Amino acid sequence: MTDGDAQLGIAGGLDALVVGYASIDRVWRAGSPPGPGRTAILEGPVDPAPAFGGCGPNVAVELAHLGLRTALVTWLGDDPDGRAYLAYLASAGVDLAAVEVAPGQSSPRTILVYDPDGGATCLYHPSGSRDQRLSDAGRTAAGAARVLALTVCPARLTVELLDARRPDALVAWNVKADADAYPAALRARLLREARLVCLNRDELAFIADSEVPTAFEAAGAAIEMLPAAPEAIVALTLGPSGSLVRTAGTTVHVPADPVEVADPTGAGDAYFAAFVAALAAGRSPIEAARAATRHAVEFLRAKASAGAAFARR
Repeated sequence: MTDGDAQLGIAGGLDALVVGYASIDRVWRAGSPPGPGRTAILEGPVDPAPAFGGCGPNVAVELAHLGLRTALVTWLGDDPDGRAYLAYLASAGVDLAAVEVAPGQSSPRTILVYDPDGGATCLYHPSGSRDQRLSDAGRTAAGAARVLALTVCPARLTVELLDARRPDALVAWNVKADADAYPAALRARLLREARLVCLNRDELAFIADSEVPTAFEAAGAAIEMLPAAPEAIVALTLGPSGSLVRTAGTTVHVPADPVEVADPTGAGDAYFAAFVAALAAGRSPIEAARAATRHAVEFLRAKASAGAAFARR
């Protein structure tokens, strides 16, 4: 897209710039955890409706809904799914100036399979998005945004955005356990420079390069040992148990209200977006964590009640 295609216009001011892979998702549930050499029986619809997914677009939409002027750096193919996704992002109020649309290519696809314990197997085909570089519009947005929200994307694109950001930008990192997107040197840089680091147990194990105990106390000790900057806030999400938040040398458990949902896809992104929005509004880290937890629970309740309304029609 070009600067003239922007939904809001970067020149009008920008609160947040989000980067991350887009995806057209299909989600199944399995009766048992998938594994090598084993057959897992899928449950629910045989052919689930495709849904708009990908961490970057998910976070951008949530930030826009929370009232932040938000732009997105991502990649889509110029196919029916990609064009429908663009229309959805525009309707949500996301600035599209830095979205790359590739003629003649298909949009990325994801297969997600949730097991009974809540774990997920994710199979992602990035199409041409692994080759995305920072455009002029993206560079302009990075230099203007008060918040740089990083989700999973090509490693060199993350580096380009870190180099192009305004000096006082709040860097927020929504971690994914992807060694291709986050080689060791980039992980070390992000731990030095990010003010907010959000991750789950699997992602903490990836960053720490070790197993993470399941007990609250042991998990809290694990995030306290993470070599993040002293001023950084580290939020470890624990699904139905809420989150553990490390800030100013202490770790606090923030519980969550129970919610029943078959497909939790997007809840972590909703949590991250609400945490970012609360910090941008000047709230304390623990206040931000509580707001993020409430928002994630509301997201899941709305998803459970809306059902197919969350999927593309």
